[in-house]
Amino acid sequence: MLKKLSLLSLILITAIACSPSGSDSEPALDPLTGETYFFLREGKFREYDVYEIRYSAVDISDTLRYQLREEVREQFTNAAGDISHIIHRLIRADAGQEWQLDSIWSARLLDQFAVSVENNLPIVKVKFPPVVNGSWDGNRYNGRALDVFQVLTFSPLQDDENNTVFTVPALPGEGTVRPTFTEVLVIEQEACQDDQGGTLDFPITKRDFRTEVYKDSVGLVFKEYNVVTMCTREDCVGQGIIQSGRFYREVLINDGDLDD
Repeated sequence: MLKKLSLLSLILITAIACSPSGSDSEPALDPLTGETYFFLREGKFREYDVYEIRYSAVDISDTLRYQLREEVREQFTNAAGDISHIIHRLIRADAGQEWQLDSIWSARLLDQFAVSVENNLPIVKVKFPPVVNGSWDGNRYNGRALDVFQVLTFSPLQDDENNTVFTVPALPGEGTVRPTFTEVLVIEQEACQDDQGGTLDFPITKRDFRTEVYKDSVGLVFKEYNVVTMCTREDCVGQGIIQSGRFYREVLINDGDLDD
């Protein structure tokens, strides 16, 4: 598979930058192991702006904008004896609406892995300690085909000289000023496309670009999935026309304590 970054370029530099309001980190609890990047503390919440395109057929798609809120709730012990936390996921159309419960996930920290159970599917999100270019099977615990996750950037020191920074790439038509997050762990989830250049002889039939960014003592701050199937009909093959699939993006806008 052809390894590459998201279709929308990631801007990764080593510098000091300002974080958006509400994302200032707490002192790192374990900067060397990286567990605080997958921040799983009961009573915490994170809120995101979501941009989503759902492709159902050629020239047929729905574009959605809404907000998502994740709340880390009480812990429980699963069948394997692991301690997990319940994650409430709530959505609303915009800041003027009330939050409505959409789904309930769970997440847990193991000795080596952070696991998120999403719609009953356990996915290994992070391997500890994170190492640049280190990889693992995201489907380790669910029986699906191999799905390679890889660390793109991470610095366990996160001091003035080693502070990793991620700037959210702009969507088409957006301005140049974008949110920036410091002290981040960037993970690519088997980014690939099955082409040999996108020509008529070797047309692209599938694209799969997935990236997640975690901030120390905050958790997930950015997610972008672009998983689509391209049109292979005679009248549109090789033209980059999407037939089905989904583009999905989350950007952190607020986080804090439920009791505040």
